[in-house]
Amino acid sequence: MFVLFFLIGLLPLLLVGWLAVRALEGTILILSRVERFIYAAILGPTVLMEIVFLLNAAHILRLNLFGYLTGLLLLIIPLGLLELRRRRISSESSASSASSESSSPFRFPKNKLALTLLIIAGLWFLLKFAAGMTILMSDPAYNDDVFNNWHFRAKTLHHEEMLVLKADNPGVTAYPPTVPMIKVWLVLINGEWNDRLAALTSPLWYLLALALVWCTLRRSLGRTWAIVGTYILGSLPLFLIHGSTPYADLFVALHIGVALLPLYNALTSNTEQERSVWLRIGALGTALLPMTKNEALLMHFPPILLIAAAVIVWSLLHGKLSLRAARSAILHYCIFVSAVLVPWLTYKWMNGLPFGNAKGISGMEIVWQESVLRSLFITWVLEANFLLLPGLLIALLIARYRTAFLTPAVTLTAFVLTAILGISMIFLFTGLATEALRQTGSARGVVQLLPVIVILVTMLLKDAWLQWSSAPNPTRGEG
Repeated sequence: MFVLFFLIGLLPLLLVGWLAVRALEGTILILSRVERFIYAAILGPTVLMEIVFLLNAAHILRLNLFGYLTGLLLLIIPLGLLELRRRRISSESSASSASSESSSPFRFPKNKLALTLLIIAGLWFLLKFAAGMTILMSDPAYNDDVFNNWHFRAKTLHHEEMLVLKADNPGVTAYPPTVPMIKVWLVLINGEWNDRLAALTSPLWYLLALALVWCTLRRSLGRTWAIVGTYILGSLPLFLIHGSTPYADLFVALHIGVALLPLYNALTSNTEQERSVWLRIGALGTALLPMTKNEALLMHFPPILLIAAAVIVWSLLHGKLSLRAARSAILHYCIFVSAVLVPWLTYKWMNGLPFGNAKGISGMEIVWQESVLRSLFITWVLEANFLLLPGLLIALLIARYRTAFLTPAVTLTAFVLTAILGISMIFLFTGLATEALRQTGSARGVVQLLPVIVILVTMLLKDAWLQWSSAPNPTRGEG
């Protein structure tokens, strides 16, 4: 029964996200129905929780059903009126709609062998997913970060109906409250606290990550390579484990995707209007990123913001964006980022909450940490966490460096390399080295990057395949 209440609780979050994405699209419908659903499912909950957080932090409303419903109305009414007004006064051209709305991204291949392989891979995926769900629904939340942070904070917020600051554990309460607040909303719909219901967010994020990779690759590479990329991501053991464990790293991975992938799509778009829409979507995704986890603000937000600036400047210099469109994109980034980041930083500063993940960054000593480099190599390469993906990424970046660094894929390459370098430096030179030596935080940091890494690897794989298949065969005789 709790699954039904979980689905009921998702519907208003989807509506908020759908209306927000439609508002960003305007009259240029560049997203397919499936893409719009995915972006709505990722952005909607975070947008709502940001509004509810502001109302609660200002002591205007409590974290009860009335408070959440008020936040919903504050979003749905203006966004809904905007959508109704747009539908009434705008004449959406059939050509722009047909490019995104008419074709379904889910069509089975006609080749019998390909269809058979697809069915086998699908059944194998369903079996693994069912096993993960069985573990998730059967076991209590025994993971440290679950009962000490995510579920614990959600239970506390649900009981107190207010944002609670723990003086004895400021590191936990310094985390953004978005994930616990999402759990509280779902529990309020259920009527009482339910550990299994609160844990269902993880498999949802897992499926959304697969769908985001599918749609991104389907748009840029076609259906066949979308299947390849989705299968690669679904086959990674640690990614599946996080899909069946109530952690928040998949939540971060999704928001990295909706912040970064629109920048890639903006570079590959054909018209200025399409580029502007993608930049607006990317602006909202980037702004919400700091509200996922602390490391998102410190590690992922700055490089994505720099990449966004580079995309806008490059597009302006190469005539892909007019000066007016570039100004509009910059304005959207400034407004969205300020609206989210300023209140959150002010809240942390006023309450003396530390920055950083696991430990505050103030007072950290920069010292080389022994044995960490070896531990990182074991965790990232030798263990089965990511299978052959790390080696494949390195090999393809070297072999297909032109595609990786001289095409729009550079947006993904730059972010992945910057993020991995940043993660490495933190573990190699700070007190967070214990997280790497225990092989916990270092692996989870890469989990947050996996959808982007898989998309990049799949793009480079296709590029390598096309070159190999088009190369002349020296063994082929003339007969």
